[in-house]
Amino acid sequence: MAISFLRIDDRLIHGQMAASWIGSSPCDGIVVVDDDAAQNEVQKKVLLSILPSVKTWVFSLPEASEKLPKVIESQKKYYVIARNAIALSRLAEAVPALRQAIRKVNVGPMSKREDAIPVNKGQSITPEEIPAFEHLAQIGFSIEFRLLPDTAAVSWEAAAKKLAG
Repeated sequence: MAISFLRIDDRLIHGQMAASWIGSSPCDGIVVVDDDAAQNEVQKKVLLSILPSVKTWVFSLPEASEKLPKVIESQKKYYVIARNAIALSRLAEAVPALRQAIRKVNVGPMSKREDAIPVNKGQSITPEEIPAFEHLAQIGFSIEFRLLPDTAAVSWEAAAKKLAG
């Protein structure tokens, strides 16, 4: 299977992610799935320039739905990064093979936003995102909230308890 790392990160690709995670899992390329970034040429150029030594693509959800099966069948190892759980949940529905390609979702930075509930340091979830996380868990993904490889993870189950109050 060609996906070595599946991540939710509201900053998509950034220095902390590159410096910390690239060394922890094989990475021949990065597939960013984000409608806004795919349609914004400036943001797309920035994302493509962050790691010049790693081949990177920025796709909208429809583009990713079309391209991801080829990525999954590849012999190379790819990171797939979505900005939020809603996008990743939609991608998992559009590309069922994703569920067999990798079983773990890493959740990185999710900035504090209006109505967001903190679940871990630097990680907050909005009420609109909760059903998407629940869906990902229901279809078999193990979800961990972990900013860096050397920090403790918080499971979706523990996060859901915090959200329930």
